[in-house]
Amino acid sequence: MSVDTFCSYLAKQLVAKKGYRITHVPKATGLALASDVVLTMSDGLTLNMVCLVDREAHPGREFALSVEDVRQIGDGCLHYTGRVNGAKMPLSITIIEIGPPSPGQEQRLHTYKRKWRAKVIPVAMTVDPASGRVWSSHRPLIRSVGLAAFIERLLASPREADADLVPPTVATAPKTFPVLTVAILAVLVAVFAAEIRFGVGPLTGPLQPSIATLVAMGGLARSLVIAGDWYRLLSAPFLHIDIMHLLLNCVALFVAGLRYEHLVGRAWFGLIYAAGAVCGSLGSLMFNGASIVSVGASGAITGLFAAMLVTSRHFPVGRLRATLQRNAIYVLIPALLPLTGALSGKKVDYGAHFGGAVGGVAAGLLILAVWSSASPLPSGRRIAAAIACVSTLALAYPVFGVARNYESVSLMAQFIPAERYPKSAAEVTARAQDLVKQYPRDPRAHLMLAGRLLDLNDRAGAEREARAGLAEEDAWRPLLPAVGVPLRAMLAASLDDARRGEALTLAKPVCDASHDGPVRRLLDARQLCGS
Repeated sequence: MSVDTFCSYLAKQLVAKKGYRITHVPKATGLALASDVVLTMSDGLTLNMVCLVDREAHPGREFALSVEDVRQIGDGCLHYTGRVNGAKMPLSITIIEIGPPSPGQEQRLHTYKRKWRAKVIPVAMTVDPASGRVWSSHRPLIRSVGLAAFIERLLASPREADADLVPPTVATAPKTFPVLTVAILAVLVAVFAAEIRFGVGPLTGPLQPSIATLVAMGGLARSLVIAGDWYRLLSAPFLHIDIMHLLLNCVALFVAGLRYEHLVGRAWFGLIYAAGAVCGSLGSLMFNGASIVSVGASGAITGLFAAMLVTSRHFPVGRLRATLQRNAIYVLIPALLPLTGALSGKKVDYGAHFGGAVGGVAAGLLILAVWSSASPLPSGRRIAAAIACVSTLALAYPVFGVARNYESVSLMAQFIPAERYPKSAAEVTARAQDLVKQYPRDPRAHLMLAGRLLDLNDRAGAEREARAGLAEEDAWRPLLPAVGVPLRAMLAASLDDARRGEALTLAKPVCDASHDGPVRRLLDARQLCGS
């Protein structure tokens, strides 16, 4: 029984496991004439050609073309490669002489190297099947993943039967319209429209809602979550800082949906999105400061691209796998490298990105575990759909949470900011009138002005301000529980003698609760606490 030469065996291995085909492009005919076998692999962007010279079948045969001839052929084949950001992608031509070595062989081939900035990458290798030695004119940074390492493993392992060297076939779902992706996009746009329409306070930039708006509508902050607002883990991924933030995320999501939704199905796509969103929120809580407000769908989107990268290994080496990996890497590198945010000058929530990526990787590994090559879609779609549906129903939780807290947070946004709050009695005297004009819904501003007017013996003005401060007590009491007592004391003290009965009624609970301090002294001075 005849045994294939190692050259023939290597060609079968490259076809079965590396996605090559035994063919060549028309302009590479010169390579075919100088070789025994030419294999080609193209992923739509790059082109790789391997030229095998069988020195076992043809002892002493050498690859006849010079390195300049190879570069010239490569230049003619560059139109088969694509472009990225306008730059032409490279083309590699690897010459492998297989068989007994000859004197001067490596010296003859060592010139097959890439020139600086050249698009054609020539590489030469020698393989001695008898000794298992592999030499290459190019040393990759990571040798264990290169072609030389692949050949070394073949030489060290028993040969596989031809029946086992069949290119894998994987069932692939037909491309369909990304319905779920478009639905998510519609929700994101609708939520952003609500941020603009029902925002708290004025916009802080072109289509840029205020921080108070983000907090009121469910923005994520560790201090708020610890205080009990767990719904923010689910609501924050639907909010965006401004129109550019929304557009960038929508473009990335649409690309993910267009490339990926039909491959894994809507159920798994929805599950990956939900896992990325929740894990992104958790990552944001872990890495951000307690008072930092975080919003955006970037965690969920990073999760989709992380899962895309992981599940790309379900498909055989070739155009589809390379396209998925390329799309994922283009997004994941800038999303996960803090340097990119520093260079752009923008604040990026890398905690959300890392968390989303972890969620996406976990979901992707789960999909790989349940995805048979004979099935066009991963199995377990009913379970994935059920989880996705539960996640959708869970969105009612943040909706109710936002509705419950919106009024309080909206009111709080109209209070005097901490950095503008008076620091001394003299400052209160000087600014009380202006603070009421600027922050009419802050009861503390009315309290300051009421005290100022009472000092001026303007009891009617003090009463007006005290009553104005108490007008929305039901709304501000959870936020400023300590303000009600001094406001009632101020109101009681401002009433004239004709309404002493009302004054005593207002003062009684204050007197019962306070036995010292400025509030009690104010009431005692007007004999409203029974002394």
